[in-house]
Amino acid sequence: MTLNVVATIPIDPARADEAGPALAELAASSRSDAGCLRYDVFASTSVPGTFVTVEEWEAQSDLDAHMTQPHVAKAFEVAGPLLAGEIAIHVLGEV
Repeated sequence: MTLNVVATIPIDPARADEAGPALAELAASSRSDAGCLRYDVFASTSVPGTFVTVEEWEAQSDLDAHMTQPHVAKAFEVAGPLLAGEIAIHVLGEV
């Protein structure tokens, strides 16, 4: 069974244009991480400034390793000052 993850990233709507390219770069780089089966980023059309990642990983260890990658640190460095709240990372389990 694979690991599905959804993360919501609340960015100040006035600065969303600054975050978009960094998050797109994060997604592109993350697709090359070991165990990454899917990594897409979307901008919410209903909540301005909210970005959502939809990810699928082969295992928790792959997700853990991903979180230590330089491209993740770079994305947090760029997006950090633009945040309008807490990033919520949801590891999903079947119902």
